[in-house]
Amino acid sequence: MKKEWLLLSGVIIGTLTIALLVIRWLAPGLLGLPTDLQLVQVSKTLPPFYQGVFRKEDLQSNKFILQDPYTRVRAKPLTRDLFLGPNDILGFRNYAVPNVADVITIGDSQTYGNNAVLGENWPSQMQNMLATKGTSVYSMATGGWGAVQYLDMFINSAVFEPRVVIIAFYTGNDSLESFQMAYSVDHWAALRPDPALGKSDGPSITFPAPENEQWPVTFKDGVHTIFTPTLRLGANLDHPAVNAGYAIMAGVVNGVSDAAKRSQLQLVFTIIPTKELVYSLKVTRDKLKPPADYLALLEREQHNIEQLSASMRNLPNAVYVDVITPLQQAALGNIPLYPQDINGHPVAEGYEVIADAIARKVKNYVFDRPGGLVAIQRPKDKFIFALINGDGVWPFASKAIIRANGWPLDEVQGIQLRDIAGLRWHRSVNSVDPGRFGPGSVAGYQQTYHQSADSGQNSAK
Repeated sequence: MKKEWLLLSGVIIGTLTIALLVIRWLAPGLLGLPTDLQLVQVSKTLPPFYQGVFRKEDLQSNKFILQDPYTRVRAKPLTRDLFLGPNDILGFRNYAVPNVADVITIGDSQTYGNNAVLGENWPSQMQNMLATKGTSVYSMATGGWGAVQYLDMFINSAVFEPRVVIIAFYTGNDSLESFQMAYSVDHWAALRPDPALGKSDGPSITFPAPENEQWPVTFKDGVHTIFTPTLRLGANLDHPAVNAGYAIMAGVVNGVSDAAKRSQLQLVFTIIPTKELVYSLKVTRDKLKPPADYLALLEREQHNIEQLSASMRNLPNAVYVDVITPLQQAALGNIPLYPQDINGHPVAEGYEVIADAIARKVKNYVFDRPGGLVAIQRPKDKFIFALINGDGVWPFASKAIIRANGWPLDEVQGIQLRDIAGLRWHRSVNSVDPGRFGPGSVAGYQQTYHQSADSGQNSAK
């Protein structure tokens, strides 16, 4: 009888255990586990390539944010919504995935561009400001990300052979996002600055901010918005988890810089502030009386920005772009930079300020499209002589054809294939038509191409 009871007890316990595991996996909310804190595991099997890219589970999901074992969350691919998208096949907010991108932008929802259509987020507006150089920009930003994912995406961005990578941190929540990521996913355990901390050691924060933690403000010029200082203070407190989060952010800055040295690309860092800090000068100018948490937020956020930006300014292969000052100055005007509600993301006018500040710096590191006669570097030190004009790329069949069309061969500019990615290629030129293939054919087309030192100022004869 005793053996039968033991056997029955074992069966019951085993059944309950399996049932709880199934519930935890399929309906974690029933066990009190928030779905956004679930961690999926890395599979040891290799899925077929196209099934991995065009995952039915992703494309058929009714959720915008999906789970991932390394990034925790990622945006749904091929999203066609105007304000939450469009997203490309990788889940990033672009119309398409390019072969090459001159500039990569990495960040969270402040860079993804919540509250704005794709053409009005700051990466898109920055690209428009750089249009005279023909600069291509590819955004690798997703809402809910922090410094750990920025590091991961920086590593992945190398496949696009960028000349510039811009990483935009956000003081509104990046510290806690970074802390949770590093302390929840063992893959990133090396980024943990304090091994004594655990993922449950973060401060208690209510999101979204309840009404009693909101501060509605109407400025003298009629601009209205609602601040949530208590919520944003939570990510800037002098707290072990918050301090660890900022330490992770600084560590990622240094790690990215070390990696960038090997590829010789230009790093651009910026820090996007909270809405509360953006309007701080206007609050003072209009002599408003802010709650205690607003003042505490300003003090702590400014301290954290000073510390983090100092780590960016001292790097030999990076520059720091201050977007805080231009945002604060723009906020003094009567054009709203943010919505009238508690939403902390800028509207198009706010993103324009960010884009302008960054574009002023980035234009120094990108170059005009090549034009005229060039020698295109190919593998094994082989060159293709080609004409680049407004119609695209025209390879020449021989040096004799080049000379016959009026081009001297004493000095030809050497370029890389990545420099002309996206241009249309035509069949080889084997005829003499100087009007079409000679120096006159590039009239009106940008002929000057200032190559960076690392891309190789080659000349081929």
